[in-house]
Amino acid sequence: MEQSLLFLVVALPVSLAAVVFSANYFVRGAVSIAHTLDLPEFLVGSVIVALGTSAPEMAINISAALDGAGDIVISNIVGSNIVNVALGIGIAALIIPFDRARKEYTRTLFVGLLGTIALLANTWIANYMPGVAHFSTSFGIALMLAFTFFMYSSIKSATGDDDEEHEGDLSLPIAILVIVLGAAAMAFFSDYAVQMAVQMSHRLGIPEAVVGATVIAAGGSLPEVSSCIAAARIRRPNLILGNIAGSQIFNILGILGLSGLIRPFDYSTVLAVDVVILIAITLIVLGSILYAPLRRFMGPILILSYVAYAGYLIASAV
Repeated sequence: MEQSLLFLVVALPVSLAAVVFSANYFVRGAVSIAHTLDLPEFLVGSVIVALGTSAPEMAINISAALDGAGDIVISNIVGSNIVNVALGIGIAALIIPFDRARKEYTRTLFVGLLGTIALLANTWIANYMPGVAHFSTSFGIALMLAFTFFMYSSIKSATGDDDEEHEGDLSLPIAILVIVLGAAAMAFFSDYAVQMAVQMSHRLGIPEAVVGATVIAAGGSLPEVSSCIAAARIRRPNLILGNIAGSQIFNILGILGLSGLIRPFDYSTVLAVDVVILIAITLIVLGSILYAPLRRFMGPILILSYVAYAGYLIASAV
């Protein structure tokens, strides 16, 4: 339904504010659960927060897989991960400093990197005609098995000795309710904000390629990015890294694996460029959290990386 320009001008910032408001409560619930169950905030971020914020990507991919829309399946996941890493961690790094990561942080980021490299290898190898790659059921099973093993080992090895002080002030049932409602609100208002932005671009004559590379890509990842900003405001770097690293694994291994199980599909090998970009920015994060002199530049480098990626998408669409 087409809305008036005045309505769009008001609705867009209100929707974005609602996403941020929902993210604040979502993160508060996650911190409370970590405190109540004596769990590391990193584990809560990589499981609860990551699963909740990745719900929009899962819904899109299940629908795309059923329709056999392979390019949407791959571009949705890879594009979302690029936005999550570049903007989620990038913006948070401008707000708070990151210290040297513990081994569970680097392990999670490394597993996500390996999953992305596996997708790149499949794109280059599994092609039966020029320009087309095939995502098979067996590859989907392999990704799902890797995802299941990682989640099992992470939960099994979890301990409550965290680097940060907890400030949980919600009972466990209330914290769970806050997380569920917060995730649902973030998904709803993120989708609504994207719709309003697209309508506004049409009214103002902005090319769809520009909107797709900026507003829609960033809008689809508003839950992750907003959660990172909310966690940065209360100085929770564990939740930030856990959220993004967990989302990357959940997207690449879990959602893509599930998509392949639903229905094998073909996709364009041109998307290998996007996969390489995702690998590059993941290496930037890994290098920054392991090598202290790079950390002060991590935020600006990641944000500039997303700007370059958006520029590439715009140039390729023109």
